Amino acid sequence: MSKLLVVDEEKETKVPFLRGMLIKSLQRSGLEFVDAYKLASEIREDLDDVESITTDELRDRIVETLGEDYPDIVLSRYQKEVIYTESTEVVYEDGSGEPFSRGVFVKRLINCGIPQNQCNAITREVHSQLIREKTRKIPITKLIALTYQVTKDKSSQKYADHYLIWCDFQRQNIPLLILIGGVPGSGKSTVATELANRLSIVRTQSTDMLREVMRALIPKRLSPSLHQSSFNAGTTVSKMGPKGPDKIDPLFDGFQMQSDMVAVACEAVLSRAINERVSMILEGVHMRPGLYQKLRKKDVIMVPVVLAVLQQKRLKHNYKGRSDKAEKRAAQRYLDNFDKIWQLQTAILSDADAADIEIIDNDLLDETVSEVCRTVTETIATTYKGRIKALRAEYYQA
Repeated sequence: MSKLLVVDEEKETKVPFLRGMLIKSLQRSGLEFVDAYKLASEIREDLDDVESITTDELRDRIVETLGEDYPDIVLSRYQKEVIYTESTEVVYEDGSGEPFSRGVFVKRLINCGIPQNQCNAITREVHSQLIREKTRKIPITKLIALTYQVTKDKSSQKYADHYLIWCDFQRQNIPLLILIGGVPGSGKSTVATELANRLSIVRTQSTDMLREVMRALIPKRLSPSLHQSSFNAGTTVSKMGPKGPDKIDPLFDGFQMQSDMVAVACEAVLSRAINERVSMILEGVHMRPGLYQKLRKKDVIMVPVVLAVLQQKRLKHNYKGRSDKAEKRAAQRYLDNFDKIWQLQTAILSDADAADIEIIDNDLLDETVSEVCRTVTETIATTYKGRIKALRAEYYQA
């Protein structure tokens, strides 16, 4: 990145462009540090090939960017050089508080299943109103009421209701259990990690790890299928005549035998989460409809999804993309058994479709995580749709 000089023609001076100074100036106008840093970095990158720029030209670029993406009140303060020194504190029901953060606020709206471009517009409007009204402290109930109204105006009644229901769900401390299924290479662990971060869920577990524990406890001679990979468990099933609609399918039946064994540990882990009233993500190839149906309870939100990779080339690419030596050895094993894995995915997807479980094509990570969030929100909204009128009335009066 070349050195950029800022020229003040009136004072006849040339000084280096200092991103830190611009960040402080933007913060004084009402932007949080994260937003000010992002804007200042964008301005600097746009000027990468420029050797010098006048102060007026630089200011015009900043004004243009502020006008596109940030509240009008921030732009007005920057233009008038009005210093905004205090942030808004959000006060929770237990008396604790935290500064209002645009980044955190957008993330919470996205979790409700609202499209990101609409989340940005809603956040700008809410932030603008807080600044315009010089709000120093706001109770969480007031902020929820304001956000509900802005969401209804900027987006839709449906998303506004989803926001209220999500807030109410979090307040009631009801466990959220997300079950993510799919064949090896479908991206289950990656999606689970991103989802846990987005939804602030601290407890995650893989069925592969539970299977390893069970292998240590149960010898191979007692349960041969348990000691095989999911796509090779069929080698332990004896062939009983030709395959047909009512005949044995070694590949899937072997996988089912293994899944039934692992389900015992899965049920124990999920039952403990339910008893302790904590949310959890359980991911693995062994997530079967029977497990979901067995643990359904009124005081728990359980959301099963199955990830799919619907193009063979893409699934093979997922295996080849693994970098370290141990993963490369595992990747080659997956590639050598690719036909079995592809058949297993077909069976798993058919199984999920028959049970009306959401199937998500995991093409892009962000879109997949957002789609899971939308599924979670829809499930919560369907479960608690009887409360929406009461919630509207409660926050209308807030």
